[in-house]
Amino acid sequence: MTFRIHPAIGIARVGNSLEYYIGPETMAGMPQEGTDLNGGLPIRPDTDGETITSADVRDGAGALKRQAARFTVFEYDDAPLGSFPSGDGTPVGIGTVLSDGRTVTDIIWTVHLANKKANCWLEVDEEGIASYTGGGLPPLRNPGFGGADDPSAPERLAKLVIDAGPRTVQGTGASVEFDTATPASAYVGGAVTELPDYPKQFPDTATFPDLVCPSGEAITTLGGLRTDSKGRLEVLGGHGLACGFGANALPLMHDVNNDGWLDDTSDGPVTAVLVLDDGSEVPLEGSAWAVATDPGYAPQTLNIVSLWDDIYNTWIEHFDVNPGIYANGAYLPDYQPDFYEDIFPVFRAASLQMWNTNLPDSAIAAHDSIDNITPEDDPGNRLYVKALIRNPNPDPDGSNDFATGSPLMPLSLGDAGKAFLTLSTSQYFFVMQWFDKKFTATPPVPLGPGERLDKVVLANCLGGRFSPGIDLTFIVRDTELYNSDWTNPAIGPFRIAMAPLDYGSAQAGTPFLGVGYTPTRPGQAGVEPGDICKFMAIPWHTDYNSCATHLPEPNPGGDVNSRKDPHVFEGINTTLFWSWPAQRPVAVYTFDDLAANGGALPRQKFSVRGEGTKAQPSPAGPGPFPAQNVGRFQDRENILLNWQKIGVVMQGPAIEGYDPSYPTNYYLEVASLFEDDADPVIPWPNTISDNPSG
Repeated sequence: MTFRIHPAIGIARVGNSLEYYIGPETMAGMPQEGTDLNGGLPIRPDTDGETITSADVRDGAGALKRQAARFTVFEYDDAPLGSFPSGDGTPVGIGTVLSDGRTVTDIIWTVHLANKKANCWLEVDEEGIASYTGGGLPPLRNPGFGGADDPSAPERLAKLVIDAGPRTVQGTGASVEFDTATPASAYVGGAVTELPDYPKQFPDTATFPDLVCPSGEAITTLGGLRTDSKGRLEVLGGHGLACGFGANALPLMHDVNNDGWLDDTSDGPVTAVLVLDDGSEVPLEGSAWAVATDPGYAPQTLNIVSLWDDIYNTWIEHFDVNPGIYANGAYLPDYQPDFYEDIFPVFRAASLQMWNTNLPDSAIAAHDSIDNITPEDDPGNRLYVKALIRNPNPDPDGSNDFATGSPLMPLSLGDAGKAFLTLSTSQYFFVMQWFDKKFTATPPVPLGPGERLDKVVLANCLGGRFSPGIDLTFIVRDTELYNSDWTNPAIGPFRIAMAPLDYGSAQAGTPFLGVGYTPTRPGQAGVEPGDICKFMAIPWHTDYNSCATHLPEPNPGGDVNSRKDPHVFEGINTTLFWSWPAQRPVAVYTFDDLAANGGALPRQKFSVRGEGTKAQPSPAGPGPFPAQNVGRFQDRENILLNWQKIGVVMQGPAIEGYDPSYPTNYYLEVASLFEDDADPVIPWPNTISDNPSG
């Protein structure tokens, strides 16, 4: 027998409350048996399947609760893995009798969280991973800090890296914090060991005399660990804080790359040791990874391309994880994807976009109809839908659909040189197989319970548009990120390649973590704590604020800012599109307005609204184009103080007081703390020269 931790990558989310709930462990938006909920709602701690309602989003003081990532050990046999999924796996908790008759008496968990954003390279929107290929590197954030442009310079590692160090927790009902006061600890040499000399690094006024924390709170923790009644691990993130330092701190000048800033998102490895009733201890060979990122403001809304779709696509095409789908550089024409696992989520996700965007009535009707597609759908409807899907593959003549907007779908923005979003190549293949009636509604090998956790956690996250994204970014397309030894039953697929961490060598005053993982570099030591989130926006708040609607980039008609006449747009695409409509709601229907409207859909409001969000002329543009500035704070500093006021989009039956006579498939905003509208929502299409404010 052997053991693996699932999910392979767990997602926690920051919040300004001490309270928390467990992250989604069902696939967002997909039907759940015996409930009106379409799935994906987080669950309450210490329950199995009791869903969060609107009453659970905020604590008694109105603070936004954090989302914890829960990790579970699963037992497997020793047979090498040949394909994903295997369909196997049995969950293991304290008290579980294993297949060899021994009983688990304890589980020792070690997690190490860190944040390296300020010592990373710039995120370059149009290039993504391409900026690292061929030995290339983008410019550094905080250039010249400490007199060095080398990320390995000691002062940069000591001051620009937030490192909480490792923490160990075991038993049931246990807790520990990743804060400045709690000693670091790890399982070292067969025992849980405190590490008094571990060099924990947090920003304070001794490190940065000019430290500015807009909320009034300094970053003193990256979160904490809990164990439940079964000994399963719960990883909590930080409290959504950001602090600035130095002359570059204010004003915030960029949506993604802000020098002189730090935030309390984080990531790091999760390892475990089983303690058995015969006195033996079994360290698990493989690790999982925890990532603490932005809040989940729409936990039931599927992304058309999810993080799972991007990661699975990488593993299909580069790791031979399912040779029945893809072999010798090509998708196999006889493969039959599963309608409910591989195909329908694309249609359901397309339908759900209507609840977070400002679509016109005609488009809402079309999106609603997509949700009614069935495996047996008529050929005419299939052909109609097929003609609307943007092809991710270039034609032999070099032409492509990447630069084509409406009517091709998905109607949101792409990345890495694609003006518009496309399905991943594997998603596109699956959907085309359905069009050709090559599919099944009964998968030959269903996902095992641990494998399903791997999938559903990532299926609830953003993929497709990594500029840089919300949860993870373009590095998920890099084969060097992963442990390729996936056929080893103690490792399995989708694992981050963890760097060896010799905690016995930790010395006070000397940074423990180095530069760590660099994309596309073969043969490197592996991924350190903080290496996953470091490619994301700094602070995350400014990117979230900005990613409402934008022009396509690259713009199919050319560069807007290079026009000779700044007021003439001939040949330029001036229509605005959504960046992350599932993960970052732009326009929403509120439950309060629905109830006041007798159950009829009311007018929409911007998710980010109220004082400070009224559209102003663009400081970077040639004239007053308010439409490209609506639905966000005009001064970036304001999002640092107001992010926790944003409401959460939930399905009607999960909303306290929802009238059972109302439709069950409405997704409405609840728990917003914004009081005022600033700009009215007008239906798409909008152009940069629209003026909804009059």
